[in-house]
Amino acid sequence: MKDITISGKRIKTELRWLIISLAIAFVFNIYSIIKYKTSLAELFTSLHIVVIVSLIVYVLLLFIRGLASLLIRFTPGKKDS
Repeated sequence: MKDITISGKRIKTELRWLIISLAIAFVFNIYSIIKYKTSLAELFTSLHIVVIVSLIVYVLLLFIRGLASLLIRFTPGKKDS
């Protein structure tokens, strides 16, 4: 079987997107705490939900990035004349 290798650059890129999605989910959590006027203990007690939401955001961003990559790849570019 052929081995699959993942470059360090790809790992760093995906880790950045995962951290961005975690930050987005964390900001949503802070927003909901402020909006519904609950205690700040919710930051820690709902951390498992924040992680799950961040994974969902990561998958959505992955889908959007894939679509953008396909559009860029199959869109005709300028031809040199």
